[in-house]
Order: sequence, then C-alpha cells, then structure tokens
Amino acid sequence: MNVPGLESYNWVVWILGVLAFAVVIGVVIAAIVRASRRPPELHSAAERLQREAPRKPEVEAKLRELNRLKECGQLGEAEYERQRAEVLAGR
Repeated sequence: MNVPGLESYNWVVWILGVLAFAVVIGVVIAAIVRASRRPPELHSAAERLQREAPRKPEVEAKLRELNRLKECGQLGEAEYERQRAEVLAGR
C-alpha cells in the first residue's frame, strides 16, 4: 500500500526526534556548566563565619611578620605553614 504523504510524515517525525534529542543534550550540558560555576559549599555555618570574620590586629601582624620572614628566606615553606596554622588556630 502506497499511502500518499507517508514519506514526508516520516521526515517530519525524524526531524522532530533529532531536535528533541539535541534539546535534551543541550539541557544536560547547560546543567553541567551551571553546576561547575557554583561556588563550593561550606561544610558548616561555623566554618563560614570563621572565614568571613575579620581577624584581630595581633593575628594580622603575626601573619605579616611570618610572610616577611618567608620572603627574606629566614623561614622555610614547611615551617611557615606550621607557624601560620598555629597563629590562625590562636595558639
């Protein structure tokens, strides 16, 4: 049975299927890009507050002194990181 117009109907269905597939792929790619641009989530509210809280002037002065010693070569990288962690921990 040769039905008139069947061939063009097949093309329309095929094109709509390809377009639907392209739209789905585009949505998935857009979701991936959007998720990659999102800032990393903070683990807790306390951690967020600690990062946002201004440091005391004494702590800032100690950190500047450590940076100066490191830049002058009087302090190695490992020792600098250890002392910096102690200053930030409040020891």
